Amino acid sequence: MTDFITYGIIVLVAVVVFAIAGKSKSKWGINLKRVYCPVCGAKQPIVRWPQNQQQFLWGGTTCPKCHANLDKYGNVIP
Repeated sequence: MTDFITYGIIVLVAVVVFAIAGKSKSKWGINLKRVYCPVCGAKQPIVRWPQNQQQFLWGGTTCPKCHANLDKYGNVIP
C-alpha cells in the first residue's frame, strides 16, 4: 500500500513539473498543439521525423516547404 502512495506522489509531481514547463515554453515542456512554420506558414505534420540530434532530444521539426529548423513550439532555431 505504501508503494502505491509513493509512486502516486512521484507521478503527480512529474505531471505538475511538466505542466508548468509546458506553459512557460521551456525545453522540458510538452507541446500538444499543432505547429505552423513562422517563415512560410505551412502546417507541420503531427508525426515528426527528427533531422538532427537536437530535434531528437528536445522535439522540433524541419519545415518540408522552406526547410526552416523549428523547435517544438514553432519558433525558428538559428
